[in-house]
Amino acid sequence: MKTKIHAIAGMIGFLTIAIFWMSTIYSELFTDQATIAIIKAVILKGMFVLVPAMVIVGASGMSLGGKRQDRLSLAKKKRMPIIAVNGILILVPAAFYLESKAASGGFDMVFNAVQIIELLAGFTNLALMGLNIRDGLTLTGRIGVVERPAVVVVQGPAIEERQGGPLVAKGNVRLTGADGALLPGKPVVALCRCGASKTKPFCDGSHNEAGFDSSRSAHHTPDGVTNYQGRNINVHYNRLLCSHAGECGKHLKSVFDSGREPWIVPDNGNIDDIKAVVEACPSGALRYSLPNQAPCHAIPQTPGITVERDGPYRVVGTPLISARLAEGASAEKYVLCRCGSSKNKPYCDGTHAVLGWRG
Repeated sequence: MKTKIHAIAGMIGFLTIAIFWMSTIYSELFTDQATIAIIKAVILKGMFVLVPAMVIVGASGMSLGGKRQDRLSLAKKKRMPIIAVNGILILVPAAFYLESKAASGGFDMVFNAVQIIELLAGFTNLALMGLNIRDGLTLTGRIGVVERPAVVVVQGPAIEERQGGPLVAKGNVRLTGADGALLPGKPVVALCRCGASKTKPFCDGSHNEAGFDSSRSAHHTPDGVTNYQGRNINVHYNRLLCSHAGECGKHLKSVFDSGREPWIVPDNGNIDDIKAVVEACPSGALRYSLPNQAPCHAIPQTPGITVERDGPYRVVGTPLISARLAEGASAEKYVLCRCGSSKNKPYCDGTHAVLGWRG
């Protein structure tokens, strides 16, 4: 509801200023002074519509933006004070002054100067509000995308990202709950990834109310693979993909110890144990390679999506057809954010654990 109120109030404010601006231009160019005086009186009365609309836009916009730090939300927040200052210090006082001058027939140089200032301020607010409307529509997924991912065509089960919305699993994807029980399967299932659905793991449209932003944060983890060389086996790690599930440290701490530098020492374990850890890594952040061979993932045998308790979606054998792929990423094994707060969307970065998210 808050998103709808913000959008309606914003459109009312934008259209009101646009009507004021165009009627001023038209009356100054094509009508007489009596008509100009009428237009100024109507504009002044219209302030009783414009001012409340702008107050609602500002209050609801700040509430929806909250602490979000994505590029579009920050841009909208920076424009809001400029729009407010223009309105409070220029447009409203100018409307009162010009109506008073026009009513008394005072069409002098001062009237014209204030009129020009009002037109410039109105045009500035129209431009800034237009950008905010565009960015708002983008954030809610109604137009464009923040970052347009490459589209990959696949046959069979797959997962699709909906910009500003859910993850859509297609093709009767096998869906398993945190307790290991199979969840009801359908040809197409919308899965919540904003963290706000009341019917988790399924989407109930709460992303619209929350103003969910599915774009990767400007402060996301850098994309890149770090190579850890061993005598008999090498390990390759991309932190951007890592969900910090800790499976590697649980299985083989002698090789994978986050409290050590370097944290991966391949020579501290044998080949089979390291391969087993790479297979246990749910995110695909880890790969291994033997001497003179290319790096490879170890993929579990059973495909499908597992809903981790109070955590992300673990995916096996089901390509993410609209993902922003990272270096060394696997289309067959990855972990997707479910709490809505990862800075590395669509991938999980472990933020759910830091926040103590429940779902």
